[in-house]
Amino acid sequence: MGRGRADKPLSRMFNNRRSTMTSTITHPRFGEITLSQTWRARRISISIRPPGRIRLSMPCRIPVSEGLRFLESREEWVRRVLDRMAVQHPRAPIAMPYATRHHTLQLVPCDTPRIRCRITAERIEISYPLHLHYADETVQTVIRKGIEEAWRAEARAILPSRLAGLATQYGFRYGKVAVRNTVSKWGSCSSRNDISLSLHLMRLPDRLIDFVLLHELCHTVHKNHGPKFHALLDRCLNGNEAVLRKELRQFSTRW
Repeated sequence: MGRGRADKPLSRMFNNRRSTMTSTITHPRFGEITLSQTWRARRISISIRPPGRIRLSMPCRIPVSEGLRFLESREEWVRRVLDRMAVQHPRAPIAMPYATRHHTLQLVPCDTPRIRCRITAERIEISYPLHLHYADETVQTVIRKGIEEAWRAEARAILPSRLAGLATQYGFRYGKVAVRNTVSKWGSCSSRNDISLSLHLMRLPDRLIDFVLLHELCHTVHKNHGPKFHALLDRCLNGNEAVLRKELRQFSTRW
């Protein structure tokens, strides 16, 4: 997001007052944070979830720069929470063997001045300087970004065609489909029936991917979670909506 646009209120960008804009930005001191802007918010708020993911929620009418100033004014509190979570919820380093659906992680210490990531058809190749250990946070950050890029490639190859197949099977119509690195929800359906899907769906078993896809397809008919919506979804799932919904709660978009 450019500086000029970030300093302006986003009210003109929201035609539907139920809309929520979620994005990820990199802060020079806090690192990666999730920014959520919605008409429903009445004030700026900060939430931190294990293992230390920061979420800044704010009304659409407030400039992003004001939200970031609020975050920075609470830096002492944020640091205390992050320090506590680092002790309570240590994040295990990612190492070999590790694989996504179609990609295998390959760690290569070598004579290179920088950490590099290359995604091939079958591998996530991370090369890093000999003086570093793979568990160093600088290397781990690149590893996680590489894995997410592999998930993104897999999601783009798998999810749109799977969504189209389910739509044909059950008689749904939808607009555009997009794959994003969304950590607030598995998917969403807009007022125009455009469907957005999180690349983190690739971490789920197939039955739960289909559950999320059908959930969003049902929103092309019912824009809420009322009885008619659940009845339709349950019919599509052969009476297993409650079971699959409970199973999905065991997973998180955050990793």
